[in-house]
Amino acid sequence: MRKKILLMAAVAIMTTMSTMAQIKLPAGLRMEVAEAETDNSEYSIFTYKDTDSDDSFGYYLSLGRVTQLLGLVRDDITDISFDDIREICICLGSTADEALASLDNIIALYDNDVETTTELQGRSTTGSERLGDATSVSCIVKKKPLGGKRLQFLIPCGKRNIHVYLNKSVVKELKQELKIDKRLHPKQHR
Repeated sequence: MRKKILLMAAVAIMTTMSTMAQIKLPAGLRMEVAEAETDNSEYSIFTYKDTDSDDSFGYYLSLGRVTQLLGLVRDDITDISFDDIREICICLGSTADEALASLDNIIALYDNDVETTTELQGRSTTGSERLGDATSVSCIVKKKPLGGKRLQFLIPCGKRNIHVYLNKSVVKELKQELKIDKRLHPKQHR
């Protein structure tokens, strides 16, 4: 009898804690909701809440880890240069529906003429994995070397720009995974 009561109490506590966790995400916590991988990079959609505001929850599209050594920061102690940006992210919106609509808009960009430029809101992460301040990211439609189109994103970093590429198939895969995740975990999507 005691075991049954203890078990029921443990279940009630776990249910309450999981419900509270779904209602209010901890600030600064990144939750992956969709992922896609190519030979060159890994992409993901994640949710993130800033530490400085209760209304800052949002969905972000990661354009992959930065490997180029542009926009260097010099360490004065060891005299070694480091790339200060680790990852570039595009803001998709504060709800899953806004994120899906933003992905539709990004897919529509591939239909534009080559060299068409659009400005998007983006953020970057550093070694701490926290998102930095919002910045404007240029998105340019480029021709692929073997035919077709891809998007090039230019992110300001000091006096230079870091560039990353995104193929249409990756965006479609991420969109599909986000739809599935939304159906599987409806309470986690605002």
